[in-house]
Parts: sequence; structure tokens; C-alpha cells
Amino acid sequence: MESRNQEQRAFTGRTRIRSPKRSVLAADKTARWVISIGGLGGIVAVSVVGLFLLYVVIPLFRPSQLSDAATTDAADGGPAILSAGIDEFGRQAWTLRADGTFAVERLDSGETLAVLDPMADRIPVAWSHPGDDGSCAFGFADGSAALGNLEFSTSFPPEKSLPAPLRNLPADGAASYAGGVLDRTPDGQFRLQTLAVSIDEPADFGSAPVRLVDLSSPPQGPVLAVLTADRMLHVAQVTRQRNLLTGKTTSRLVRGAAPLPDDIEGMPGYLIVNGLGDNALVAWKDGRALRFDISRPESPNLAERVDLTPVEGVSLTSLSSLTGKTSLVVGDDAGGLEVWFRIRPVAAQTGDGTVLTRAFALPAGDSAVVATAASARSRMLATAHIDGTVRLLHATSRRELAEIRTPGGTAASALAIGPRDDVLLAVESGAKSLWRIDAPHPEISLTTLAEPVWYEGYEEPSLVWQSSSASDDFEPKYSLMPLIFGTLKATLYCMLFGLPLALLAAVYTNEFLHPRLKARIKPTVELMASLPSVVLGFLAALVFAPIVERSLPQVLASFFTVPTAFLLGAHLWQLIPGPTAALLRHWKPLAILLMLPLGIAGAEILGPVLENGLYAGDIMAWLDGQTGDGTGGWMLILLPLSALTAAVIQDRLVNPWLRSVSQRWSRLRFALVDLLRFATGVLLTAAVSLTASWLLAGPIGWDPRGSIVDTYVQRNALVVGFVMGFAVIPIIYTMAEDALASVPDHLRAASLGAGATPWQTAVRVIIPPAMSGLFSAAMIGLGRAVGETMIVLMAAGNTPVMDWNIFNGFRTLSANIAVELPEAVQNSTHFRTLFLAALTLFVLTFILNTVAEAVRLRFRRKAYQL
Repeated sequence: MESRNQEQRAFTGRTRIRSPKRSVLAADKTARWVISIGGLGGIVAVSVVGLFLLYVVIPLFRPSQLSDAATTDAADGGPAILSAGIDEFGRQAWTLRADGTFAVERLDSGETLAVLDPMADRIPVAWSHPGDDGSCAFGFADGSAALGNLEFSTSFPPEKSLPAPLRNLPADGAASYAGGVLDRTPDGQFRLQTLAVSIDEPADFGSAPVRLVDLSSPPQGPVLAVLTADRMLHVAQVTRQRNLLTGKTTSRLVRGAAPLPDDIEGMPGYLIVNGLGDNALVAWKDGRALRFDISRPESPNLAERVDLTPVEGVSLTSLSSLTGKTSLVVGDDAGGLEVWFRIRPVAAQTGDGTVLTRAFALPAGDSAVVATAASARSRMLATAHIDGTVRLLHATSRRELAEIRTPGGTAASALAIGPRDDVLLAVESGAKSLWRIDAPHPEISLTTLAEPVWYEGYEEPSLVWQSSSASDDFEPKYSLMPLIFGTLKATLYCMLFGLPLALLAAVYTNEFLHPRLKARIKPTVELMASLPSVVLGFLAALVFAPIVERSLPQVLASFFTVPTAFLLGAHLWQLIPGPTAALLRHWKPLAILLMLPLGIAGAEILGPVLENGLYAGDIMAWLDGQTGDGTGGWMLILLPLSALTAAVIQDRLVNPWLRSVSQRWSRLRFALVDLLRFATGVLLTAAVSLTASWLLAGPIGWDPRGSIVDTYVQRNALVVGFVMGFAVIPIIYTMAEDALASVPDHLRAASLGAGATPWQTAVRVIIPPAMSGLFSAAMIGLGRAVGETMIVLMAAGNTPVMDWNIFNGFRTLSANIAVELPEAVQNSTHFRTLFLAALTLFVLTFILNTVAEAVRLRFRRKAYQL
């Protein structure tokens, strides 16, 4: 056995006699295990977060399906079924039969619960399907039409009023009672649902029989459109007013009529009144359609002619509307389905300024569309085809959710989707089939998340995030692109401000600042990292944003005057005699700092001058496009580029010439010539930038307003970039300064000893081997900016818009999650989409860190070769 005191070689090459103590070895082994467990724990924690996000998000993309078909047989010899509907809980259905009666049946057993005849044996020849509020209309052969209401009424009978056998009804059980279905809720309460149908007194629309009728219920009162056999389109609006003192309700009927044009023969097959009650569409089987403006019911007029089936040989077989009655669903005999709605283009040639436009096509079927049914709560719709196929689709995501065939294999004459989007009813030759709908998130697809979607009322496809609204017929819009764009915009403007300042401050601190000042300044800057984001956001929103709004010309001018003041101070320092400058070298940072008030004072003077000269005396009106031309906007864009170009030209051309001719000059003469060169460069930069801006805005006619500059909003990217820059400066500065300080001093000493200036030493000797650390500092700051929440939440306006306007707001992924997640219903589409936004941010950060590490290692290998 080897002796414990055996001689060993240390890493220095020296011989050591004593071996480490047992305690040291134990501590070393313990530290190794703790570090390994900590590293693995970090990896596991990050992986668990990613897996949990995936667990919440994956159900968004689960396929929809129809299942559990239940069929009830048709009654022998019964009248044809014209329309159908389902109650809220999917237990019973009503059907409108050709003899004008309503039959109520249980869906599980087919038992007839009630047969209602509200029209007193009058047989309707035209009808409109009940709207979201249960309103409907019926037309008769004598030229009259009547409004009605059809809905399931809910009551909660006390247990003691029920027959004894029903009192023992189990929870979630159902039984037939009083012409409806009685069920027991999970908390033990009895609930009775019965169909209630009421028909108003018919109104006379002439002697010609009614052929088509439709009804809409806008806030101002029901609007009824009636097409009679004499090709007259009648419009009537009922306005009801309630006396607050007496409680009495009075009705006023405003009526008008318009004939159909003589150049279209035959009777139309379809009539639809839109949800606002200001338009009526009349369509023929061959696809020709007329849109009437009925905003003034007493004088309807033709607004537009449309061809709904422009393809040769294709006929119109179905025309219905989605919820809200704004979008039309056009079905044809080739199985095609298209969605149309009105938009308001700038150059519309129609009487009311709107145009009925084909927005997009839905997946087509294999045979003619014979019936459609729209959901009352979403953009889901069902279609029946002549080959017996029943399909479930979603209009916004433009995809087919499920497909099934009727049990008999023949076409369904009527369809209905349950109020909760959980059941689908199809009536086939009197027989009824019921399927359970399993489509929890039909509106989510890769198209709706990442590509422009044409939402109804929009003039073109757009990328929109809008998860809530005050109206019931609102369609949620879940595009993540505005949030990703806002995240990138915030990061870009933040890094444009913070990264150069942090890196240059680190270089100056490490290479030029006296060690005693460095020992005080560096900890002070590092303390800035302890400022809470919410405090910075509060300052940005309530302090800086109002100041910037009141003094915008001065703020913009400061981007030019403050750097110019610092450069002027550097050139003025050269005028101090050499011995005096050496004595005052410790006061140089203070002298530099004194140039900041000079730059701010210059901005105060120059700002109003620029506003009057470039922005027509009112920069806010100029940004809004109300006055002036684009010269001032191009000046903002071209001035930094002109300054950079001038600096490069002077460095490559002027400076070498100046060094060659100034070998025998005195320090004062060289300083004066250099100051003259600087002043000339500043004036030429401003002159070239102004000339180029005038050429672009004047003769060429390019106006930058509407892109990088546009209407001013108080909480905007300029304020966020400035304040969030201060949030990332400390961490970038600290890491960058540590990387520069880690470069061996002998490299610096060798460079200075060879005659290089301190600036040449910093740029060519110190920075290259420290590049991996500098890049890591930049990437850490970038990651900090990407994930920032409170500053952008409080100071960015929180508006999910997509434009590069530095004076407008935005919304980031992190801020959106913070704002909306507390209000999102758990496991809803909104809730899971917010988790998808979190997963997107997680993936973006992961990709960013991976690329940054690869680049850092490359810099490190190059530095190692040095």
C-alpha cells in the first residue's frame, strides 16, 4: 500500500510531501456533487417549464370530431319538416312543419312532447329562421306577413308541485313533463324547459302572395323584408317606445317598397336582411344578386349588383348567414362554399359606399350543398350535401372540423347546431340524427395564429390580436404576430439606446478612467440594476412620457446636440496646453460631464427652430399628416446615417492627410485645425442630410410618414426604448467591463510601449480577446429586454399594432400575458393561447441563447488563437 505521505507532483511541477486532508477531500467531493445536482436541477426545472407549457398548449391543436350518433325514426305520413332547432341542454328539439305547426320532441327517445299551432291553421308559404333572440317571421299566400318569437323558456318548479314519481328524479336525469323536459341539476334543483311560440297580428303587404321573407333585429327595432309574387320588395321597420311614466309601449311602423329590375327575369330564391337592418340581399338560382340599401325603410333603393357564382355552369343552392348576419355563406351545386361580407373601400362606386366582397372560400364538398346551419355563439357552421354528407366547418380558420354521413345516406333537409356548440341535429326524411360535437378550439389553427386572416368588416386580411369586446357577436382574434412584432420592436429600440452606451461606458471605465474613480463609479452603475422594473415603468408612464410629449422638438434635437456637445468638449480639451492637460487629467470626466447641460441647452434653442422650419410650426399636426411635407421625417432618418458616413470619410481620407501634413505643427495649431475640421464636418453633415431629405420629399415625392414616423401617441416606443435602455445598461456594462478587465495587462503594456495610443490599444489589442465576453454581455442584455414586462406594460400603450412608428405603442408577449391571463377562463381558448404565447417567448429565448452561445464560442476560439 502506498504511503499517505508519498511524494506527489503538484500542477506547478514542484514536489509536495503532504497529501490533502480528509476534510478537504470530503469538501471537494461534496462541492462536486452539489454543483452537479444544481446544474442538473436547473436543466430539469427549465425542461419541466417547457413540458408544462406544451401540456397546456397541445389541446389547442387536437382534431375536432362528431360522435355518438342517436337517431329517432320519422313519423309515418307526417308533414315535411322545414326548419329545426335545439334547446340549450340538447335534450329536446323543435321542428317547423309544412302545415304551420311546431312539434317538440325528445332527442333521446323521439317522444313527441307537444304540437303547437300558433298560426291558427294558417299555413306559411315563407318563413325566416329564428335569430339569436328567437325572433322570426312568416309570410302567407294572402300577401300578409307576421312577426313572431320562438324560444325555449326555463322555469324552476318547486319539488312539492311535481308528481310524486318525478320527485325522485336522479341528478342529471330527465323526464317528460308539462309539454317539455324536466331535469334535475347536479345541485338538486328541478329545471323545466318548454317551447314558447308567439305570433303577432299579420300585416298586409298587398294582394300578391308572399314568396320570401326575412327578419333582422337591430337595436333600433325589428326590420322585416318581404318579397311578393308581383316582384315587389317590401320593407317595414317596427319602432317600439316605452313611456317611463305609464309603462305603456307604443309601436310605429315605417314601410316602403321597391320593384325588382326588369332586366332579371324570374322569381328570386333567397332573401336575407343583414344584422344592422340597413341592407337586404335578393338572389337568384343562377347566382345573380341585388343588394338594396334599406337604411331608410320608406325608400329602399338598389345599391349594388353582384354575381355570387361567377364560375360558368355553377348554380346557387344555399344562401345563409353566420351569427350576427354580417357574413353570408354561399353554397353551390358543385359543393363549393364561400364567405362574403361588405367592406368599405376608399374608391367604392356604390350608393352607400360599401361593396359586397368575396372574402375567402371554405373547403369544398363532393356534392351540392342543400342546407346550412350556423352556430349562435361562434363562426362554426354545418352543411348538408346531396350525397348524405354532413360537414362541420369553421369560417375564420377556414378548415373542415369533421365530416359524417346521415344514417339513411340521403340529404338532410334541415340542420341545427346547439346553443352551446355541443350537439348537431340533422333531419333526414323526417328522421332525426343527433351527434355530439367535440370541438373545443375550432378557431385556432396555424393560419389564424401566424398568417393574415380576413375578418368580417375588414378591408383586407390582417394580423390582429383582440381577445375581448363589449358586443356579444364579437369574434375573438388570436394572431400572435402583433405580439411577437411588439416584442422585437421593444427589444430593437431598447438595444439601440442601451447597448452602445453600456459598451462604450465599459471601454471608457476600463481603459481611460482613473482606478479610484472606477472603484466608485462601477458599483454605482451596478446598483442601477436593483431598480425595480415597476418603478422604471411608473417613471416612464407618469413622468417621462408627458415631458417628451410637451417637448418633442427639443427631445429630437437633443439626439443631435448632446453627442455634438460631447465631441466639441473633446476637441476643446485639445486646446489646453500639454502640461496643464496632464495636471488636469483627473478632472477630465467632470469636464466631459459638464458638456451634457450644454447639449441640453442647445436642444432647447434648436428645437423650436426645427419645429418652425421642418415641421410647419406644429410637430404633432405634422406627424398626423395634417400639414407640411416629408422633409423633416427624412431628416430624422438620414441625419444619423450622414453623421456615420462623414465619420468614416474623415477617418479614411481626412485624418491620414492631416497626420501627414501636421508632423511639425504645434499642439495648439493642430487642435485649432482639428476643431475647424470637426465644425466643418458637423455643418456638412447637416447640409447633406437636409439636401437629401428635401430631394426625397420634394422632387421624388417620398413621405416617410406612415412608416417609421407617424401619429404621436404619448406612451410610445421612444419612451420605452429610453427607459428600458436604463434597465439593461447595468448588466451589459458590468459583464462587458469584467470581460475587458480579464485581458492580461502585459498585452496592454506591450501595445503602449510600442507607441500605440490608449484608444488604439483599446480598439485593436484589448477588445478582440474580450469579444466573447462583450458578446455575452450584449446577449444577456438582449434576453433581459425580450422578457421585460412591467416597463412595456406601463409605458408602451399596450396596443397590439404592427408598425415601426417610433411614436406609437405596441404590446409584447410578456405584457400581454400579464394583462390578460388573470381574466382568462381556465382551459378556454383564450387561456391556452396565452400559454402558447408564453411557449413562443420560451422558444424565442431558447433560440436566442443557443445562437448567442455558438457565436460566443467562436469568438472565444479566435481569442485563444491570439
